[in-house]
Amino acid sequence: MLKKANRTVMNMGLAALLVPAALTFSTTSASANDGGAAPAPVQEKVTPSVPQQQATTTNQKVIVNVSALNIRQGASFSSPVVGTATQGQEFAILKEANGLVEIAPNKWISKSSSYVTIASGKPSASQVKGVSTSTPSTSAAQETSTPAPAPTTSTASGSTVNVARSLVGSPYQWAGNTPSGFDCSGFIAYVFNHSGHSISRTSVANYWNMATKISSPQPGDLVFFQNTYTSGPSHMGIYIGNGQMIHAGSHGVAVADLDVSYYQDHFLGYGRF
Repeated sequence: MLKKANRTVMNMGLAALLVPAALTFSTTSASANDGGAAPAPVQEKVTPSVPQQQATTTNQKVIVNVSALNIRQGASFSSPVVGTATQGQEFAILKEANGLVEIAPNKWISKSSSYVTIASGKPSASQVKGVSTSTPSTSAAQETSTPAPAPTTSTASGSTVNVARSLVGSPYQWAGNTPSGFDCSGFIAYVFNHSGHSISRTSVANYWNMATKISSPQPGDLVFFQNTYTSGPSHMGIYIGNGQMIHAGSHGVAVADLDVSYYQDHFLGYGRF
């Protein structure tokens, strides 16, 4: 009888020892998953990401084909000239905008095929450090293509062509007469007044009446057209030799071939101031 009672007591003691452990496990489990405050997560230290600049290199290069080409501070033909690129120099193209290409930070040159060649790949030798950033002389910095035949009329006619070429890429603007925007007659007035002449801004018809009519034009002379957007003399440009002119057309100041059928159909004549 005593042995049976001792076994009963021992069993009860063993149960008492086991039950709290089971309850403790159950309570802890419920606390972590049923409305209790979960342990605070370990905070990961995140290093702020630094925005990466987008690569702007186009995997193209530009090769200068003229003796001297303006380097401008910004992507505009009215931006200040900050240096000169010379014939044979090659530069990686970083960006393109408004008819110019960026060859180094804040250094832009014209992308016109009249002045440069655009090719795939990298420059054969980096020329950026060779760019002249000194204040260029007027004669050395004109954005000119392969020189047209030497003018025979006067020194001023050569200057007229140079000024006209330097404005290639300027946008079109109705009644505009500055590099920020030209129409055809405004372009003529600006070029001639910046190349040793003094003329008033007027209409194409009035310029036609003012001009001395000629049959064999020289670089710096005028080319007139009629019945374009209106009847009578209505458009004009500056002859630069080799059957080409520079004019302010609907797409801005550009070089154009006079043998294009449109110009042949509307040709009026040549003139000289």
